[in-house]
Amino acid sequence: MRARKIGPVLFAAASLVAGLVVLAALSGCTVQAPGGARLAGDWDYYRMLGAAPNGGFEARRRFGFAHFDGPSADGAWLKRRSGDPLESIAGVTVTGDSVVVSLGDDRSIRATLSGDTITGRIYRGDTPIDRVWLERRTTGPVWEPNYPLWSGDVSQPTYKVTIDPAVPMTARDGTTLMNYVARPVGDGPFGVVLERTPYLRTDEANGEFWASRGYIYVKQDVRGRGGSGGVLDMNAMQEQDGYDAVEWAAALPGSNGKVGMIGRSNPGLYTWYAAIARPPHLATIAPVVATADPLRLVPYIDMVFSPTIVPWLCLTADKETLSDISNVDEVRAFNHLPVIESAELAGCPRPQFWNDWFDHQQEDDYWRGLSIERRLDRVQVPVLGIAGWHDDARGTIRNYTAIDALAHHPFQRVVMDAGAHKGIDYVNGAFGPEARIDHRALQLRWFDHYLKGLDNGVDSEPPLDLFIQGDNTWRKEHEWPLARTVWKDFYLRSGGVLDTTAPGKDEAADEYAYDPGDPTPYLVDARELELNISEDYQAVDRERHDLVTYTTAPLEKDTEITGPMTATLWAATDARDTDWNVMILDVYPDGRAIHIQDGVARARFRHGFDRPDLLTPGEINQYDIDLWATALVIPAGHRIRVTVASAAFPKYDRNLNTGGDNERDTKYVVAHQRIFHDAAHPSHVQLPIVPR
Repeated sequence: MRARKIGPVLFAAASLVAGLVVLAALSGCTVQAPGGARLAGDWDYYRMLGAAPNGGFEARRRFGFAHFDGPSADGAWLKRRSGDPLESIAGVTVTGDSVVVSLGDDRSIRATLSGDTITGRIYRGDTPIDRVWLERRTTGPVWEPNYPLWSGDVSQPTYKVTIDPAVPMTARDGTTLMNYVARPVGDGPFGVVLERTPYLRTDEANGEFWASRGYIYVKQDVRGRGGSGGVLDMNAMQEQDGYDAVEWAAALPGSNGKVGMIGRSNPGLYTWYAAIARPPHLATIAPVVATADPLRLVPYIDMVFSPTIVPWLCLTADKETLSDISNVDEVRAFNHLPVIESAELAGCPRPQFWNDWFDHQQEDDYWRGLSIERRLDRVQVPVLGIAGWHDDARGTIRNYTAIDALAHHPFQRVVMDAGAHKGIDYVNGAFGPEARIDHRALQLRWFDHYLKGLDNGVDSEPPLDLFIQGDNTWRKEHEWPLARTVWKDFYLRSGGVLDTTAPGKDEAADEYAYDPGDPTPYLVDARELELNISEDYQAVDRERHDLVTYTTAPLEKDTEITGPMTATLWAATDARDTDWNVMILDVYPDGRAIHIQDGVARARFRHGFDRPDLLTPGEINQYDIDLWATALVIPAGHRIRVTVASAAFPKYDRNLNTGGDNERDTKYVVAHQRIFHDAAHPSHVQLPIVPR
């Protein structure tokens, strides 16, 4: 339960923008190994963001497969796990133990061959940008094609397409917002698929996809980005601009007057802002991994600032492009105090909205004005929400639950797969042949009904499609949480035990010291723009001195946890303010401790985000912590673990323990923490157990 110190902050390093590079088949390869032998066989292909580790933790993302001297005419290829092309390779040369792979576009892999492993870096010219590994397989690739989750006919690509890459729209305040418009060639009228993005409007792939299937596709630069005027303010102006964009798109020549909105991440959030604004011609929204309320994820996570937003500021620093963030020095920036200077220290801009965030460090009118959750009763159009259990955005399930609780609400459907924010390729582990789905195919069937009026049954099927990890199968459900859920409390007990028996009255509290100068690490590389990956915390749990762990006995049978999870913590500190971080993990028989979900409570907000109240040192208080949700079968023989700490850095900013301004102050104190678990203070997590 207790552990010793392992040094400064660890960060998970992995591939972000690198993993998004599009592959094509190899051609013209020369593959020559020492002594004239040929480099042969099948390989797993791993990639990680950055030319060097950004901290002490590395998590390779398995993006695909390589084959050398294979059955193809050129004897080599490199493909995604789905079987789609991955990289365009012009040549491969092996000299001694040196491997050089030319990728085109002035990029190359320069690596070293050692037995069954090829290790190296990707270079752009002579500048290293990412790291790669190839590990030899003893069997051929196991492809992961898209699983056809929804059956039935959908619109086919029968239309020719015309593109206008720069169509201006004038917003109500006179600001020009620029649009990429793809049209089907034909008389129409056509439904309109609209996307608003800070990630630049040019999108030939989506333009071809939607327009060839009989939709007008519009992708708009939000203000301050690309060809649009004005100033980027992340979430500000999205309701007004969303309303104006919908009404403008509905009036385009050839439109049938029905607009459906899509978007991933922040563009997904923008669909919600538009729905709240209620433009008359908005027919439906279908966001993917939509970002949640600003107080729930970006820039604050349950009112605790997350410095991981800093690389995003670098990504959008140049108005006309998306910047390369692979080598942003986030570690130096995050370890610096005060926090408010971290953006500039990382070489990222400090926009006005950055300053606004730190001027509003509690829920107030500023945040209420940006809130989605407070105004979901204004949403009148059908909603298709798509996300994954490892997605950090967490807006999809939260919004579904809130709307479903309303007396009169529009039809909703939710699809939850096993993916992370950027998809299944960013999640550690294998989830079987059903795990990979085509989000766009689901949106197409949805829009065929709501924009074209096709009676395809999409509105009469069960509202929830849940991928059950462990079973690795899909299951349709009718409500959330599931009506058959057995809510079971797992109590924190003396000796590091976690079980379903309530504690006795005399169990002694557990103690640890939390030093903001050496905070408990959360295994993440923020350049990856992922915060909820299934990393292995075995070493952290074993080595750190500033956390306590509670673990069940090996499970006697497979145990399904599907639904929202919470923690109730009774704790005391000698500080005026501090944080409480709770994590749920799946402990494998070999010792791996795999992150499932986690949550945080900042002590000063124990009465509400709008009512900060500093602590009386030594006083025992109750903290209720949201641990998000999952759908997971933990096999017999595994164990469930709960860890309690006072930091999970850098996912959550460090509490300096002084009761002062955590974002502007530079002084901190060590806090001495006590976790209570006796009859009067039964600290526990509540898990949604589904009978099997």
